[in-house]
Amino acid sequence: MTSSGPYRPHNYDEKFEGPITLVHALAESRNIPAVKLAQRLGMKTVIKYTRRFGINERIPPYLPIALGAVELNLLEHTSAYSAFPNDGVRAVPHYIMKVTDYDGKVLEQNYPSVHDVVSERTARIMTSMLREVVLHGTGVAAADLKYPVAGKTGTTNNFTDAWFVGFSPSITCGVWVGFDAKNTLGNKETGARAALPIWRDFMTMALPRQGPPRDFPRIPEDLNREFARDESDLSPPLQPGNSAQEATSKLKYVLAGSQAKEDLEWSGVPVQGSPKQ
Repeated sequence: MTSSGPYRPHNYDEKFEGPITLVHALAESRNIPAVKLAQRLGMKTVIKYTRRFGINERIPPYLPIALGAVELNLLEHTSAYSAFPNDGVRAVPHYIMKVTDYDGKVLEQNYPSVHDVVSERTARIMTSMLREVVLHGTGVAAADLKYPVAGKTGTTNNFTDAWFVGFSPSITCGVWVGFDAKNTLGNKETGARAALPIWRDFMTMALPRQGPPRDFPRIPEDLNREFARDESDLSPPLQPGNSAQEATSKLKYVLAGSQAKEDLEWSGVPVQGSPKQ
C-alpha cells in the first residue's frame, strides 16, 4: 500500500503471461515475477545480499527496489556483476593497475582485492540465466558477438535511465545512459536501445584483446530439468477446455538432491520448499 493506493507493478508491455520460469522472466525483463520473488524472500534478505555484492547505497526495504527503484553507482553495479563469471568472487575495482618509468620498470603495482559473494554453483547458474538474456531475451542485440557474453538490460520509469551491464568470461562492463537531472531520454529509449549498442561496440573492440574465445564454466551437472506441479502456487484460473494438469504444469529448473536453500533462492531455481515464481 502506498500513499496513492495499492502498489500495482506491471510489465513493460502491459501483458501478463501467467506462470513462467524465472529464466524466462529474467530474459524478458518481466517485472511482476521480480517483485513476487522479492516479496517471498523478504526485503531484508534482498538488501543483505546487495551488501555482499558491494552495493553501499542506502536501500529502503520496499518492494519496488526489485525493479530498480534506487539509484546505484555504475562502478558498484558493474563490480557486482563481476562475481558471476568469476565463480562467485567479486573483484573490487581500482583505477590504476601499475605505474612504470620510461624504461618500463614497474614503480608501483596494484593487485585486485577480491571477496567471496556467492557459491560457485550459484554464480554458474546465474551466468547461465543471464546468458539467456543475450541469446533469447532483451539483450539479443549482443548475440552475434563472436565471444560468449551475458548480461542484463535495465530501464527506469519515463525512460530517464538506460542500463546494460554484462560480461564475458574475462571482462565485465557496464553502461549507463541518462542525464544528471531526471529528464527523459525519449520515448522507448530502453536499456536495449540506448545502452546495449554502446556496450556492444566497446566489447567488440575489447574482447579480441582478451585472447581466444572461451566459454563460460559449465553449470552443475546435477542441475536437471523436470516438470513440477504445485496447484497452490502455480494454478492460474482454469480456462474452458483446459485440464487442471494443463493449467498447473510448468517446466522449471531444480537442483537434484540439493538442500542449499540460500543458493537456490538466489540462483532463481524454484524447488519445493523454496520461493517459486
